[in-house]
Amino acid sequence: MTIPDIPTNWRELLKLLTERPVERQRVADELGVTPYTVTRWISGESEPRMRYFKRLPDIFPEHRALFSELIQAEFSLALSLSLSPPIHHLKPEVPSEFLVRVFAAYATMVGPFRAWSLRSLTLRRAVEHLDADHLGIELTVVLCTPPSPGQCVRSIVAQMSLGTAPWEVTMRRRIEFLGLESLSGWTVSRGEPGVVQDLEHSQSLLPLRPYQHMRSAVAWPLQREGKLAGCLRIVSTQRDYFNSTRLSFVEVYANTLSLSFRDNEFYPLPSISLQDVPVLSEQKLQEYMIQFRDYVRQLRQEWKEGLSEADAEKLALQYLEAEVLHLNDEEAQE
Repeated sequence: MTIPDIPTNWRELLKLLTERPVERQRVADELGVTPYTVTRWISGESEPRMRYFKRLPDIFPEHRALFSELIQAEFSLALSLSLSPPIHHLKPEVPSEFLVRVFAAYATMVGPFRAWSLRSLTLRRAVEHLDADHLGIELTVVLCTPPSPGQCVRSIVAQMSLGTAPWEVTMRRRIEFLGLESLSGWTVSRGEPGVVQDLEHSQSLLPLRPYQHMRSAVAWPLQREGKLAGCLRIVSTQRDYFNSTRLSFVEVYANTLSLSFRDNEFYPLPSISLQDVPVLSEQKLQEYMIQFRDYVRQLRQEWKEGLSEADAEKLALQYLEAEVLHLNDEEAQE
């Protein structure tokens, strides 16, 4: 195919090359996505993942050089990632000893302790790696709230965080329900990463909850076999913090976190139907954490040995979720 005018960016080139529906379907099949996803890339509604950027030029051999040039011009991204701007103190790869420890924990630990150990290990290494200069970053594991039988996933819940100043520098558990009004909810409901590089000047249509000290953010899906368990949310005090190099590392840490989930904690996209969740005060969030612990303890005492801690936590989350969504219904009626 001959290009009549030289496109000014890779989206224009992709649009020209996929004007015919059959060609757009071919590209989607080659990449393992849907034609709708390709359409959203072209319109700017979403960004391709790193591996798709690397493969796009090869799908159009005749225009490979132009594709590579336009991608690099817009994102300063060589397909090998070797042209990323230098980042002070950022190691060029995920440390191999970390992966060895992760695989050992995955192979030898059992039950809830394995999940906590894998998540703790991953968050600690990711914080050290992604913010070696201590500029200010927070990582949070966000889970799908387990639905009651016959229901869809209606909310997600932030449960575990670690960061550097000005955020908490020690591992902490939390109960913060989120929904479609959040970047995490956007990611989980679509199964694709969401990135906001500059909160103050962003023209992105991505939803983003107000968060003190935050200037940029990313949410990366936790997935297995096309199903979602939640996402890894990272916020930074710096604008434009999540360049191509850091995003490639974020993907690795998100995939590592996915190992901490059981198969039944992953949900197919059609069964995820998130609602809007009201923003609650820090005091209310602390109250929910206390309620959560008390309810889990009460359930274990009532059931004695008949209820595992994991099942008790599931019931406690369902109870609190119902309360939070009820608050949302009350606001809608006012």
